[in-house]
Amino acid sequence: MKFVRSFLLVLLPFVLFTACKPTPKSGFIAVPTVTKNALSGVYNLSPTHPTTKLYYEELGQGEPLILLHAHSVDCRMWDDVFYKLAKKYRVIRYDLRGYGKSGMPEVGFGFLQADDLCNFMDGLGIKKAHLAGLSLGGMTLADFVALYPERVLTATITSGAISAFPDRSSAPKQLLKIYNDTIFTLKRQDVDKNMKRGIDTMKMEWKQAMKSVSGKHYRSIKEQLNRMIDDWQAWQWTHPETDAFIGAQADSLLSKQKTHPPVLFLIGQYDSKGSKRSMQKMAALCKESRIEMIQDAGHFTAMECPDEFVKRMERFIDEH
Repeated sequence: MKFVRSFLLVLLPFVLFTACKPTPKSGFIAVPTVTKNALSGVYNLSPTHPTTKLYYEELGQGEPLILLHAHSVDCRMWDDVFYKLAKKYRVIRYDLRGYGKSGMPEVGFGFLQADDLCNFMDGLGIKKAHLAGLSLGGMTLADFVALYPERVLTATITSGAISAFPDRSSAPKQLLKIYNDTIFTLKRQDVDKNMKRGIDTMKMEWKQAMKSVSGKHYRSIKEQLNRMIDDWQAWQWTHPETDAFIGAQADSLLSKQKTHPPVLFLIGQYDSKGSKRSMQKMAALCKESRIEMIQDAGHFTAMECPDEFVKRMERFIDEH
């Protein structure tokens, strides 16, 4: 009897929290299949569908704050910060193109994740917003700050920033076509190798890789993280994906900007060296930036240390 009573005391707060948790508004925003700043398309034909849809959820009132998730997961990775932030902001999280409930890319037609974000904001009637991105989301924000600085109130970037793709913006059209066709052919070969290895095997290896760059709180996120990876369609492994980032072009764009929006870089103590270097590189280009370390966290800072993530981001937003 005492055990049952103790069990109910532990379970009751969880049941009450679940029952009282507000239901976010959800929907889809249509964005162009081919976006204006993309340089990686290999087809000159029109895509089968002129638009694709991005799934989103939003909750709360106040200044808009948009959350961008990591690769191989979806917007559910923000669960532990989404509801906290909604007490103060109009919080919006969405599945990036190729992930979750959003539409998949159309093979061979170029797009930028940063362009998608801009078109997504237009679809919701948002001129400027606070932004936060992790890993893939951080890479998207690096491009966005470079291409659309006037749309940024503040940006919080964690676990990745400027991507490693070469700057193709000044390449002659013929040379760009040769580059794109070559990369596309190589990616087709990668897809063939992936299919032979098996997606299930690759996902098992990916889970181990994510564990290796996580921090001391990995056990607390393991179940949710692995569930999202299991749900992931792995479109990027089974199709020859075009480059959805501007890469080194961001360096030149940021260096030419006279002023930059305020950017906070949150580095997980146990994250990979590559992620840390990409954020440090971008921080050196952005005058209005700050770097902070989250102790005990790894790659998934917002999942591993959600309270610390929220506290630091809110403090930065309040200061600006």
